[in-house]
Amino acid sequence: MGRRVKISRQGMAQATILLIAGTLLSRVLGYVREIVIAYQYGATASTDAYLVASILPMGIAGMVAGAITVAFIPVFTEYRVKAGEEEAWRIASTVLNLAIIFLVASSVIYLVAAPFLIPLFGPGLAPETQQLAVRLSQMLTPAIVFTGLTGLIAAILNAYRHFMSPAFAGLLYNFGMIAGALLLGDTMGIAGLVVGVVAGAVAHLLVLLVPLFGHRGYYRASLSGLRHPAIKQIGMLILPFIVGSASGQINLLVDRMLASGLVEGSIASLNFATRIMSLPVGIFAGAVATAVYPYLSEQASKYDLVQVRRTFSEGLRLLWFIVIPITAGLLILSEPVVRLLFERGAFDAVATQMTTVALFYYSLGIVANTANVMIVRVYFAMQDTITPIKLGLWAIALNIILNLILVRFMDHAGLALASSLAAGLNFLMLAFYLRRKLEHLDGGRILRSTMKAMASAVAMSAVVWAGYVYSQPHLDMTQTTNQAAQLVGLMVLGAAVYFGVAALLKTEELTNLVDRVKAKLVRPKPQA
Repeated sequence: MGRRVKISRQGMAQATILLIAGTLLSRVLGYVREIVIAYQYGATASTDAYLVASILPMGIAGMVAGAITVAFIPVFTEYRVKAGEEEAWRIASTVLNLAIIFLVASSVIYLVAAPFLIPLFGPGLAPETQQLAVRLSQMLTPAIVFTGLTGLIAAILNAYRHFMSPAFAGLLYNFGMIAGALLLGDTMGIAGLVVGVVAGAVAHLLVLLVPLFGHRGYYRASLSGLRHPAIKQIGMLILPFIVGSASGQINLLVDRMLASGLVEGSIASLNFATRIMSLPVGIFAGAVATAVYPYLSEQASKYDLVQVRRTFSEGLRLLWFIVIPITAGLLILSEPVVRLLFERGAFDAVATQMTTVALFYYSLGIVANTANVMIVRVYFAMQDTITPIKLGLWAIALNIILNLILVRFMDHAGLALASSLAAGLNFLMLAFYLRRKLEHLDGGRILRSTMKAMASAVAMSAVVWAGYVYSQPHLDMTQTTNQAAQLVGLMVLGAAVYFGVAALLKTEELTNLVDRVKAKLVRPKPQA
């Protein structure tokens, strides 16, 4: 019998809590990072140069990390359970070595090709900004290797249902960027931020390796498993994901190419707005989807459609119960949110207005984007990567078409609106085909839950808007403390109204949450 890897494991509920906590901390620190970047560099040409420079290096790393995570976990888990640790790690070693070869080769190729590619990515940038973008992009190439490998190591840990390190190690990446901007920004300019990116990526990878360090004897620096049937199986799952990820990068590239021809700071304002919009998607949808994915994979492998439907329905209803009021709040309070987070230092009132407009239109897609994170994991758990990628390509094509049309009338706001519309279409297509696979999606319960959440959010929005209008003349909004007090007060008021109306409507998700909290707080006394 082979040796067993002793890695601490967490159950699904514990994993969800860990991932939400870790993601929340990471996102909060991410906002601190964005605040530092906004303060140090503002929505300026240098920030635009960095964002253009990071498209391909970080896109390659993210594509590899995401593809391996999705394809590796179900196959590795299957072989580890059926054939033992040695066989599973023979597969893992081969995948790891292939990933290293690909990432290093990509880094070298991009280092040489950057001067030719950057002018294509940012055709509207001034010549000096393009030159800066080339230099920054070449400095980012080491991050391709470290960030890509981080995805594979995290996938191995998740396959063992170990979520602690992946949940919190990402904090180091943000710490690196913050330190680079603050400590090196004055002397190196925007290049200091890039140094921080690379340093943070290295630290992130090293911390993830710690839980596996005592079991390094399983790793083999060879490609002896290249002909293993599992490698082919992983490859068949990875290829569609890579195509979809590459298409997604093309979509991002088109966004920034079009924005590069607009007024200075357009790319930066879209980026800052995206950071805010992605908070509910990253914290709630990302955490829940990551935690349930190993369980969905197990349910799907047994062809237990009842459990798959139940997991999807409960997850989606809970996610929408949380993100619908957040969406409403961002639509109403987009300007004070942006002002509080970013308007200081080099980030002026003009940058606030540009980012506010982008945030408003991006927020329209939060509900669909959240659902897409969950629904795609159901497809992947069933080892169907073709359908979501194919549908995603249609959505991306629509996004690009809408970009080209709306940017002519709405400038950078049109790019944000196009993304939200495309996300909505993608969800509708994904749900339509998933309904065929699962026979039904528990649509009645999902619709009833959604309507109750929307009714609660409408009542909340009316009260919050009235509170916002009333408080404006009574507060000196040039003071950060007053800005924070206003937002916190409105958030508390909105939450009270939302949960109050939801309780009156007897919303199932709220009832379930209350019951779970009571069960935790009120434990039965042990028998004498």
